[in-house]
Amino acid sequence: MNIGSKLILSFLLVTLLPTILLAILTTAIISSSKKDDAQETINNNLKAAWMQYYARAYQMQYGMLQASTEVYIKDAIAKRDKEFLRGQLNLWKNHRPYVDLWAIVDSGANTIASNNTRASGIKLSFNGLVEKALKKKTSFISTEIVPYEILKEEGIDKGAIVPVASEKGEYELKDGMMLLVVTPVTDRNDNVAGAIVSGDLINNDAFVSDALADSIPGSLVTIALNDVQIATNVLNDVGERTIGHLIPKDVLVEINSKNGFRGETSIAHRYYITAFDPIINSDGSIIGSLFVGVPKEKFVELQYKNIKAVTTIALAGLFLATGVAYLITYMITRPIKSLTKKAQLVSAGNLDIRAGVPEWNDEIAELARTFDMMVRNLRDNEERISQSQIHLRQQKNLIESIINSLPYCLYVREMNISIVAWNRHSIEPCPVCNSSSEDCSNFNFIAHLTSPELKRGLDRLIDGVFDTGEAKGLEQKITTKDGRDLYLSTSIFPILSGKGREADYVVWMAEDITKKKDLEASILSSEKLAAVGQLAAGLAHEINNPLGGILNCFYNFKKMRLTDERKQEYLDFMEDGIKRVQNIVRQLLDFSQQHAPELSLTDINGMIEGIIPLFVHSIKGRDVRLVKNLGQGLPSILVDKHQIEQILVNLILNAVQAVEGEGLIEVSTRFEGSWYCIEVSDNGCGIPPENLPRVFDPFFTTKGVGMGTGLGLSVSRGIIERHKGKIEVESHMGKGTVFKVFLPINA
Repeated sequence: MNIGSKLILSFLLVTLLPTILLAILTTAIISSSKKDDAQETINNNLKAAWMQYYARAYQMQYGMLQASTEVYIKDAIAKRDKEFLRGQLNLWKNHRPYVDLWAIVDSGANTIASNNTRASGIKLSFNGLVEKALKKKTSFISTEIVPYEILKEEGIDKGAIVPVASEKGEYELKDGMMLLVVTPVTDRNDNVAGAIVSGDLINNDAFVSDALADSIPGSLVTIALNDVQIATNVLNDVGERTIGHLIPKDVLVEINSKNGFRGETSIAHRYYITAFDPIINSDGSIIGSLFVGVPKEKFVELQYKNIKAVTTIALAGLFLATGVAYLITYMITRPIKSLTKKAQLVSAGNLDIRAGVPEWNDEIAELARTFDMMVRNLRDNEERISQSQIHLRQQKNLIESIINSLPYCLYVREMNISIVAWNRHSIEPCPVCNSSSEDCSNFNFIAHLTSPELKRGLDRLIDGVFDTGEAKGLEQKITTKDGRDLYLSTSIFPILSGKGREADYVVWMAEDITKKKDLEASILSSEKLAAVGQLAAGLAHEINNPLGGILNCFYNFKKMRLTDERKQEYLDFMEDGIKRVQNIVRQLLDFSQQHAPELSLTDINGMIEGIIPLFVHSIKGRDVRLVKNLGQGLPSILVDKHQIEQILVNLILNAVQAVEGEGLIEVSTRFEGSWYCIEVSDNGCGIPPENLPRVFDPFFTTKGVGMGTGLGLSVSRGIIERHKGKIEVESHMGKGTVFKVFLPINA
């Protein structure tokens, strides 16, 4: 197919497809709108039908409320004057001929008089409606199912019979649906004497449907008892009312769920757009439904007219577009055919060709100019491409040299665990790699590692980096084949594809940090010994006092004759002094002992209580108070007890050295969000603003020579960060300093 045919086809498709889509969309929108309008109209008609449904009931209630206030009615009911009451009922019947049941009952709901029968004493409960009205002294309107026996006793049973044709066969529905009004009557003492009961039998009564059709022409209304239509103006094919037909089961399910039904359904083999509402009796049970609808064929006919009009317009547009497509195609393809021939010459290697720009200025002319520029650029770029290839090779060699010069063991792994790249350090003798070949390509990365410690859990860790696109880092201790312990700092990070956080490859890099670990341990030990030395200086005076007393007692034992009682006093004094010295030395030894890092559940408050006595001797004789403000009920957390002890000793020692005169040092603990906060504050001289950013730098100190190493805060920060915590400092010159240590609760 040549370009001309394609252009014509494209023009037709561009015209045809939107036209078809627009036609379909327009038809759908109009149909949906009409359908929504029809449903809304039906919903409004249903509201009008309810008003017609209750119109007679409200008339009956209004009249009976007036009658219940008449004294002669009250007295007649109290005297049970049957003849007078029956005459009154017949009189009311003349004014309301559509009312099928008129009765007056006593306070026990038993009939005194009825206009349909001379019998009395018949129980008229109507599902408890009469008793409810008598009890509450309130007039009630309700729709109830009246059993056939009651209808027969009242002589109105024949008007209630509805022949029903169901799937199981034909039968007669004899129970009646009645719209009842019960109005209580009180005697002269306001005691309930009885009630006036009036009822309109709905079976075979076309009042509601015909009244609505008169006010809203074309409206179709049906009243159903359970699933049987008992009153309707819907006609079947022979023009008869569809009384006795059944409500569809799916509609009945919605009605019985008290939701009602809105939509299309079939009644007497014809489809209608409908709205059903449940009819509910006095105890809240669903006994039937009220239906309003219009035949669906009216809506379908309107749809057909809309489709016909839209289709006619679409076909006219299509014929017009076809003629325009042929004309435009000829104007476009003629210069393109000329340009195609010259492009074939260029593809054969002739770069001296020129397209020749058309006289008019349009996209084809721009294409010709672009073609000439392309040919010129092809000539100019041949040399640049060659130079670029040389430059790329140089860049590749440089990058490979940089990677191979890294003092790390580095591997690049793809999703299927195969090695795709590595550096030279990886294949040199090292405890990490098990490969003796210079080509590690397609090796199973985890299988080729030497150490079982490195392999353990590594596959899950790398898969996590592939899944999340987030880098991971950890430190591991491994044992080499010759029994040496090595510490490795391992970093695992993704090489992202640029399409979000999805990783194409993962880089695994390991560094031997054994010497660094040894240096950190040495610094930690030195700093702890420095703290011990500062504490020992404060404790020396406290130890000398009891030792001087003990020595004085020894002199007295040697030079003086003492009574037994006096000797015992000296011995007790000497024992007490020795115990004091022993206790001070024990506390100092407990702190100075070296411990390997070990995480355990630690009661921070208890630990603080244990180290505070170490400083009592340092502030003794000075006007300095050491205050504890420990939070209550704080749980134990997972830390290295001895390392946290060292941090607190360093912070408290710094505070002791910073305060002068009336000094106050406060150690407090509390929760701050998800952190366990330990705070050491003082009212000392403070830290100058220019020094505050440097307090955690290694070897930075403002103390005199021999007074500090400058490593205390640096070491403390390192310990806290290894605990996944943080340390903060606030200080104001002349007001004091606050150090806050934050440790994770769920470390």
